[in-house]
Formats: sequence, C-alpha cells, structure tokens
Amino acid sequence: MTDTVREDMRSQRRAARRAEAISDVLDAAERVFGEDGLRDGSLRRIADLSGYSTAAMYKFFDSKHDLVAQTLSRRADEYLAELRRAAESEGTALERLHRVVDTAAVYFRARPDFRSVLRQVQGGSAIVGPVLAAFADDVYGRFAQAMNLMADLIGEGQETGEIRAGKPAALAHLASVLINEFALADADLTAEDFHAVFDGALRAPAASHGPGH
Repeated sequence: MTDTVREDMRSQRRAARRAEAISDVLDAAERVFGEDGLRDGSLRRIADLSGYSTAAMYKFFDSKHDLVAQTLSRRADEYLAELRRAAESEGTALERLHRVVDTAAVYFRARPDFRSVLRQVQGGSAIVGPVLAAFADDVYGRFAQAMNLMADLIGEGQETGEIRAGKPAALAHLASVLINEFALADADLTAEDFHAVFDGALRAPAASHGPGH
C-alpha cells in the first residue's frame, strides 16, 4: 500500500467521523430547538445531548445562527426530495397533489421536533429573522423549488381539465398554505375531511348545463 493510498484512507475516515459528528449535533439541536425553542434552546444542552463540548461544536458551526440554519437546511433537503418523489409518481396531477399532502403529513408526524421548529419559524421566533436573512438563498431557493413542483402539477392538471383555472403559481401557494395548516398547525380535521377540502379547492368545477339539462 502506497503512502498516497494510506493518506486517502485516513482522509476518508476523518471525513466520515466529521460527518457523523455533525449529524449527531444536528440531531441534538433539532430536539433542543423543538423542545426548548429557537431562542431559549442552549448550546450547552445541545453539546450534552450530542456528546461533544460546546467548544468542539464550534469546529463544525460558526455560531448558533449557523447551527439553526443547518438544522433547517438538512431537513429541508430531505423534505424536498420526498415531495419530488410524490410529484413524479404515477397518477393524474390531482392524485399526485393529494399524494403530496400525505407525504407532508407522514414526514412531519415522524419528526415532531422538526415540526415544532417549523411552527416557530412560521410564528416569527426572534432568532429566525437573522438566520433567514443570512441564508436567504438556501431557504427561499428550496421554498421556490417546492412551489414550482406544485405549480407544474397544477398546470398539468389544468391542461387536462382536471384542475380549476387560475395562475398555477397562485394556486400552488394556496395549496401550500392548506398543506401547512394540515401538517403543521393541528387542523381539527380528519385526513379524509382535509382531502375533501383540498380537492374542492383545486378540482375544476363540473360544467353547468343550465336549467332543464
């Protein structure tokens, strides 16, 4: 084995250990921010839960704002991938939009701490403003991708006459608001009832044939 190969192997092991450490810290941060809040969640508790010292965490994250941003970004990437799979699955455009609803509900039900963090983001937690300002391209870029997925589905459904007329981007925003209310805000509706509301908001109304028809 050459010295170059040995050094490559050592580099790979170091990179793997670093990735594992970052994942451990992000897991702990998600729990702490979910349970204690973005403002009150302490780096000390995150360090205790992750098994690293507070000083060691600064080897991976520049600041608490950076840690919050990376906590959001990691799950945002996962969530966007799940939405894309639902959007690219089989079925009509409206069927796939309903699948997006189910995907969102399942995703956030399985990650209650992240769900809590996003609810704080929606509520305007004090620390979120600077975080989103510093990482606007990443945060809003992912949001735009999710909106584009739904807008494309809505446009496809409009072409087949399944989805009501209107600007696809505006209807995608409406669909997003409804999904967020269902998946994040504890809307007091069963899944069946919510799907009925969601369907009614997007499905093209039946053609009216007038009196006597």
